[in-house]
Amino acid sequence: MSSLRGRLLAFSALWTALALVLAWLFISALLQDFVTGRFSAELHSVSDAVMARAEWRAALSVTPPGDTRFEEPLSGWYWQVSDGTQVLAKSGSLWTSDLGGDGILSGPDGGPLFREQRPFTAPGGGTPLTVTVAMPQAVMTAEEQRILRPLAAALGILGAVLVAASIISVTIGLRALDRMRNGLDAVRAGRAEQLPLPHTRELRPLVEDLNHLIAENHAIILRARTHVGNLAHALKTPLAALANAGAEPELVARMDRILRWHLKRARTAAQKRSLGQVTPVQPVLDDLLAVLRRDLQDRGLALTVTLPDLAFAGEREDLEEMLGNILENAVKWAGSAIRVSGRHEADSLSVTVTDDGPGIAEDDLVTALTRGSRLDEGVGGSGLGLSIVADLVHLYGGRLDLSNAPDGGLVATLLLPSMS
Repeated sequence: MSSLRGRLLAFSALWTALALVLAWLFISALLQDFVTGRFSAELHSVSDAVMARAEWRAALSVTPPGDTRFEEPLSGWYWQVSDGTQVLAKSGSLWTSDLGGDGILSGPDGGPLFREQRPFTAPGGGTPLTVTVAMPQAVMTAEEQRILRPLAAALGILGAVLVAASIISVTIGLRALDRMRNGLDAVRAGRAEQLPLPHTRELRPLVEDLNHLIAENHAIILRARTHVGNLAHALKTPLAALANAGAEPELVARMDRILRWHLKRARTAAQKRSLGQVTPVQPVLDDLLAVLRRDLQDRGLALTVTLPDLAFAGEREDLEEMLGNILENAVKWAGSAIRVSGRHEADSLSVTVTDDGPGIAEDDLVTALTRGSRLDEGVGGSGLGLSIVADLVHLYGGRLDLSNAPDGGLVATLLLPSMS
């Protein structure tokens, strides 16, 4: 069982059931002993009365005790006195039968008996005698059941109360973990920078360690960005010097593309480890379209935007890079119109950019995502655009899908993690 709540409840229910079973066995044994002792005392009292009223005259004479149960025929309540071989006196309830010379036979009604036997001698004679007093076993069993049924009901109610108490206590006890989870969700969603310290003493060290890790994460990201920025700044001057010194322009351009590629890779790889970043998609799209407006107007392209309220779980700069490259590619190749749409998909979002340009041959769809690949050397560009998008999407665990529209043109769909 992988659920902590389930394990705690199962463990509690198991021990509650075990405790109740043990309580049932112990208390029922005590009650059965009590019932047995009570009836034994009653039979003992009757045997005392029989022995006290027994005496020898011409034969053994016993005055019956005044309990009417022993006079009702076949009632199951019997007494008799024997000398070990024959019955010398008996109760009226035995009627024409007896319990045998040794007093161990079943009664004339055939039902099982609970009996007590005691040796004695009667006044007027020295012959050893045995008095046997018996009662129906069913009476004792019924009395035990009458007591045990309420006990079973009480233990059942107690078990239900204990299980309910366990559920309540486990639920209340795990609320601290629920609050920790909500705190982590808030950090991941960018609504908080650290987890709040819990009131539960046992969880405070864990939360403090998590906050320490989050702070270290942000510090590492900051240092990585600083180093990448310093490297980019340090490389600009040598490249400019090479270009001014008359170096081969194509070689300088190639070095510039390679450097920009690896700097982007380093920056985005660091950003991927950053927690709590949320970027609304609409403002980023608005800024990109503002930059591309002149190109749209110069080429006479119609733009249609259908975008719901989407939030990207990542850095704004990365979303600008991905969406900007796709939009630039659409503006470059579109014939007359570009459509931008988006939608929610479970815990992700998708943004689709469709143009009505020539599209890409099916065999070249994969090649288009290869770094530095250019399918048309007649159009300006470094060939890094879509490959940068594909790399960024991969770092975020998303996907870039390219396909040709049925009526012509390219359909580029970004599938990225979202924050609802």
